[in-house]
Amino acid sequence: MARIKSINSVSLGKVLGLMYMILSLVFSPFFFLIAAETTSISSAGIVVFIIVLYGVVGGIAGLLMGLIYNFVAGRVGGIELEIEAT
Repeated sequence: MARIKSINSVSLGKVLGLMYMILSLVFSPFFFLIAAETTSISSAGIVVFIIVLYGVVGGIAGLLMGLIYNFVAGRVGGIELEIEAT
């Protein structure tokens, strides 16, 4: 059994920020359609803002989750993983 004792919070924040940004790109056509129907402001501008916002919020959330994980893992021992060598 291997145990994750701590996580680099900055690294987790960067990875999750990028993952959330990519996820928002997948859904951006839906954001565009909703923005085009509900507002008179530039729909493209709103979609770009949402994509960037998702990335920033994902990065901040990843950083906070890493910090919280490190705090909790220090008290309860972390997550145990069973790893198989191939």
